[in-house]
Amino acid sequence: MAGGQVNLARLWRLAQRARRQVTDWGDSALEIVCPPVCGVCREPLAAGNDVLCGDCWRGLQETATAEYCPVCGHDAGTYGLLGGRCGRCQNRRPVVGHVARVGAYEGVLRQLILGFKFGGQSRLDRFLGGFVSAAVLGNEVVRQADILVPIPLHWRRLWSRRYNQAELLTRAVARELGRQGRAIPVNCDLLRVRHTLPQTSMAASHRLVNLRGAFAARADAGFEGKHICLIDDVTTTGTTLRVAGQVLRRAGAGQVSAAVLAVAAND
Repeated sequence: MAGGQVNLARLWRLAQRARRQVTDWGDSALEIVCPPVCGVCREPLAAGNDVLCGDCWRGLQETATAEYCPVCGHDAGTYGLLGGRCGRCQNRRPVVGHVARVGAYEGVLRQLILGFKFGGQSRLDRFLGGFVSAAVLGNEVVRQADILVPIPLHWRRLWSRRYNQAELLTRAVARELGRQGRAIPVNCDLLRVRHTLPQTSMAASHRLVNLRGAFAARADAGFEGKHICLIDDVTTTGTTLRVAGQVLRRAGAGQVSAAVLAVAAND
């Protein structure tokens, strides 16, 4: 690096590390004055609980035990699967072949994700990452992935949000998988090269147009022949995963799967 150049990536990492340290110190002092409360209903937490109260914990467990299609991730009852696929996936050969999820985008899980994504509650990454790692290990295809890749944010959205929740989640998942004896490296060489509009209220066809040309992979990413597992917080129509998966396949990936916190209804 030339003497007058500034390594922006390094400065960003140092700034983030310093901010997290100051936040941790502040939180520790705050807990002395204000005892911790449930991350969803705000009720005081009993000793031994650090995120959810008993009622919200039971609600999360109910969401996380529902049957779902391992191809698209949408709800499917015990008798709603034929050959391991739901009705809508019977004749599909999607770019992202398997989806592991924690639950449906509703109730306690939805509130946790909203706080994690928009409420500045970045420290939920470890808690939520534990659930995603369990979903990965519970899927016989997804757990064979060679690399974990977070869905990237464009720098403009990263600047306003301060962190990419998908990357925090991915690193938390990797740490937990390592503790479980299934170490999978994280690779952030999938990039968001075009700023796009929020997709919450868009129809599937509009989402596809909105994401056209939004992703790119670095030339030396090392995706050739690898089984890639994309990590994201929520998927609805699957368009983001599909477009990102197409870029990974063009970069040489041999197989693409995904793991998400939640799948939103697409009715």
